[in-house]
Amino acid sequence: MTFEQLEAEVLALPRDSQIILLARLLERLGEDSEIDQEIMASWAEEAEKRDEAMDTNQVSGIPAKEVFQRVRASLQ
Repeated sequence: MTFEQLEAEVLALPRDSQIILLARLLERLGEDSEIDQEIMASWAEEAEKRDEAMDTNQVSGIPAKEVFQRVRASLQ
């Protein structure tokens, strides 16, 4: 099975099943004992700064759909 086939199957799932799968994947990724806690803390701090910048209109976001289209295009 290719990545594209897997993606198509996941996207064909009902929305609630996609959400459950995403939650399980994120939980699994968070279990990695090799994650450096200092790096994790730095990323969390950066995410909070970026969130604040978005909330105060210091920066504008890019819709997720556009971001994923750009990523897919860069991988081809």
